Amino acid sequence: MTRDHSDPVTDLFAADTRDLTPASARHAACVLYAPVSRDPEVTRRCASVLSDAELQRADRFVAQGDKALFQQRRAFRRFCGATVLGSSRPLWQIVFEETENGRPYLSELPDFWFSFSSCRFGFLGAWSSTHGIGVDIEDQTRSLEAVELAHRFFSGVEANAVEGAGGLERLRTFFRFWSLKEAALKSIGEGLPFGLDAFQFELNPTLRVVHAPPGHGGPEQFDAHVIEGTDNCAALVIRSLA
Repeated sequence: MTRDHSDPVTDLFAADTRDLTPASARHAACVLYAPVSRDPEVTRRCASVLSDAELQRADRFVAQGDKALFQQRRAFRRFCGATVLGSSRPLWQIVFEETENGRPYLSELPDFWFSFSSCRFGFLGAWSSTHGIGVDIEDQTRSLEAVELAHRFFSGVEANAVEGAGGLERLRTFFRFWSLKEAALKSIGEGLPFGLDAFQFELNPTLRVVHAPPGHGGPEQFDAHVIEGTDNCAALVIRSLA
C-alpha cells in the first residue's frame, strides 16, 4: 500500500478540529472534536494511513457510510496520538494498542489515558497525563424508546427523570445520561458489559456523580462535565488516580 496521504490527512484534521475541553476540566484533560466528512476523497485519504488489520475490519461493514465513519475515526485517532506525541512521523506510524477491555493507549506514553468516541456527525478524542478519563458522544436525533430503555439500564431516579421529560427533551435527557455513563465506564477502563447502572448521575440543579463503584473510590473520585459545541450529547468524566 502506498502511504502518501499522511500530510493531507493531518492538514485536514488540523484545519477542522476544535478544542472543546470544558473550562472546568482544562487542568486535567484535553478534548478535541472533528466533524465527519461526506467527501469520498477524504475517506480514501484517511484509509491510506490505516493498518491492514484496520482496513480488513472496515471491510466488514455492510453500509458504505459505516465503513467511511470507521476509517475516518481511526485516522482521527492517529491524528490525536501524533498531537500528543508532538510527532511529525507519518500517521500510519502512530500505533495505538488496546487493553483487554478495549481501552486505547500508546506504548510510548504508558502514563497517558486516552478515550475516543464517535457518532454519525463527528469524533471526540481526549487524553490526560494525570487522570483516568472517558468521553462519549451520542446522536440525540436518533429515534428510540427512551423510557423503556431508561427503566432497563438506568437507576430508578434517572429513569424517572427521563420519563418526566416531555417531547424532544425526553430524548436529550436520555442521551445525556447515556453519554455520561459511557464516559464514566471508559474512565475506569471498562465498557458497556460492566453495566450502565454502575454509575448514577443527577442533572439538576447541577450535574454531579451520585454513585460510582466503591472499588474505584466512589463518587468523590469522579468529576462529570458536559461537552458543549457539537450539537450532540457529549460528556467527559474524569477520575482521580490518587
